[in-house]
Amino acid sequence: MDFKDISIIILLYKTPDKLLENLRKYKNFKILILDQSNNLTNKIYLKKFLPNIQYYGLTNKNMGFAKAQNFLIKKVKTKYFFSTQPDIDISINSILNLKKTIIKFKKDCILAVPNINDQKNITKINKNDNNKEFKIKNMIGASFMANKKKFIKIGMFDKNFFFYWEDIDLSYRIRNSNYNIYINLKSKANHAASTSSNNTLKTLIIRYVNFKFGEYLFTYKIKKLRTLKIIRQIFAYPIYSLLYFFLLQLNISLKYFCYFIGIFKFLLIKSKI
Repeated sequence: MDFKDISIIILLYKTPDKLLENLRKYKNFKILILDQSNNLTNKIYLKKFLPNIQYYGLTNKNMGFAKAQNFLIKKVKTKYFFSTQPDIDISINSILNLKKTIIKFKKDCILAVPNINDQKNITKINKNDNNKEFKIKNMIGASFMANKKKFIKIGMFDKNFFFYWEDIDLSYRIRNSNYNIYINLKSKANHAASTSSNNTLKTLIIRYVNFKFGEYLFTYKIKKLRTLKIIRQIFAYPIYSLLYFFLLQLNISLKYFCYFIGIFKFLLIKSKI
């Protein structure tokens, strides 16, 4: 099957050098890359073995996953795009199988996803569907193929999410539309989660803060965020953070402190949403 109508989009942020080698498999595809850590060395290195780069952006401003994805998607010139990350291992055949799924179910398929890490907790739309390709309720943003026109029509990712929960929000909106998400079990991918960026203290803080922020934003959007929960967690999280700090469990202490900050981030920008 032809892959000339597929573009690969990739976001980089403080990506370990060893993971850049995973991108060699995309050398025959049109590629769009945005590096949010402004690493010119990576750009020079990748251009040596990726001859079909259509766009390579560098910025020292981390705009987050959702907004950066939308930025690249708007620049795609092909009918389909495959969004992936450096820590995703997937074969070319698996990518082409996703395109086959979109074509097969072209009336309602907005995007197709691979079977990541042989996930066992796939939630089917129809529990009695035993085919290799079927509708599912939720997608994982780490790896998916989409019809660009339909993806833009659905509203793409909500740019208010920074990192985490944007795929849950998108899945929710798709379920409430005329489109569906399909999985192709013959398309397999392995994801070494949370390794696409170097796990420095700064990246850990970004992950923790925005996980809680994303949770609050999503539940607020679907009108399930309760005031009692906000009050309870605002008071509880600082206590948990101090408790684990004195127990010398510093990572857990940091997580609860960041969750506390994430709640305040949500409250500060809620009026702008």
